[in-house]
Amino acid sequence: MARPRESARVRQWRGKWYLIYTDYSRTPPCERRLSCDVLKARTAEARLTLVKQYRTNEKLDGVEVVRRGGRLNYDCLVKEATAMFRKSVTSRVETRRANTKSRSGLSEAAGTTLLFTLTKFEAWLELEGPANLTTGNLDGRVLGRFFDHLAEEKAKHGNKEIFRSTATLNKHRRNLRTCLNFLADLRPPLFPDVAIFKKALKAAPSNHEGPSAFPPRELASFYRTALDREEPGRKVKVLRLKAGQRERFEQTAVAAASTPVSRLFLLLALTGMRLGEALALRWEDVDLERGRITIHAQKTGRTRMLPLIGAPEGELAPGLLALLRQWRLQAGDSPFVLPHNGLPAPVFPKSAWQLTNGEANLRRIGPQMLRQNFTSYAASIGIPATVAALWQGHAANVAERYYRAQVLDRGAGDSIQDAMGLAEFLPRMEVAAKVDSSNRA
Repeated sequence: MARPRESARVRQWRGKWYLIYTDYSRTPPCERRLSCDVLKARTAEARLTLVKQYRTNEKLDGVEVVRRGGRLNYDCLVKEATAMFRKSVTSRVETRRANTKSRSGLSEAAGTTLLFTLTKFEAWLELEGPANLTTGNLDGRVLGRFFDHLAEEKAKHGNKEIFRSTATLNKHRRNLRTCLNFLADLRPPLFPDVAIFKKALKAAPSNHEGPSAFPPRELASFYRTALDREEPGRKVKVLRLKAGQRERFEQTAVAAASTPVSRLFLLLALTGMRLGEALALRWEDVDLERGRITIHAQKTGRTRMLPLIGAPEGELAPGLLALLRQWRLQAGDSPFVLPHNGLPAPVFPKSAWQLTNGEANLRRIGPQMLRQNFTSYAASIGIPATVAALWQGHAANVAERYYRAQVLDRGAGDSIQDAMGLAEFLPRMEVAAKVDSSNRA
């Protein structure tokens, strides 16, 4: 008859204390010995706490092995485990790419951000962390050191080096949590307890300023600047050093972005769409007769309807509808609402957008902030937040808590385009579009 296994215990040998416990990650389970000095249990009280901890782990591991009818895999290298997650992400992205309508798999954007965090984590393990770390020894302290490294490391933002914001670090925490949750579901189990990761992966309090409602003068200034930057033959002032002396001169500006900032700005501001939804909007989803836009949400997979005119809750943007009719004449055979100048599809003109913001000398106006701006102005003309949330494709509590801001300055009128002070631009754009389309004809 086999001798019953002894529970975890400490023994002294040659003047040193050792912890003896059963390792259920091996097949069959076997006893292992660890130095109490290495485990930093140098006092009697610390050794007693260590024994209690390992006895609890033995019970949990033993039950898990019996329940699974197999073994544990705590000796798996973390870099080997993350390689399994990387393979899964790549496979799921290919699934979505093969059949976008199935909603299975992962989008390109989601896969890219997950793999970026994973690459940073693997590189840190290789250079600064414990490279041969096993999943059984991975804990919250190791993850905390990784996030401290990200907080101290400078990142590239265009040509500038900046420190990562709280929001960016929280995104890395979410991505790594997704990885660890995936690995925790594998069998045999890789981690003794995933609860030890909870504290390290908890999102830090964000330091953002809250939702934004831009006054009409700021919205108009951004739009005017975008139009001026897109003017053909625009001249810009350049300062250069020649023969040791400063020289100022004018030259023709570089070509405009493939997707004009002015058009993208109007579409985002007056519809409250997500950036990806605006770039992917097709003419087949725009009802120019009834003034309705069908939006296929990339984030949630749901389809929603946005009425530019005729909504019982309030009028949105009849001027934008008139403008869309002219854009349709200009589009020709292009299936997309926004121009893309030979590219396969419209893309976000990030550099041109930032330069427009800088030349307008305004606080930052971003695509996501325009969604908040839409919710705020919708409330200012009496549209309930629940309806605005329905049009924008998120929950009502999100609209009230994260999107709605107080509008202290607004234009006169009953529509969102009037309240934002953008109505004055729409007729002028409509005439310009008619002239342009007649010239094309």
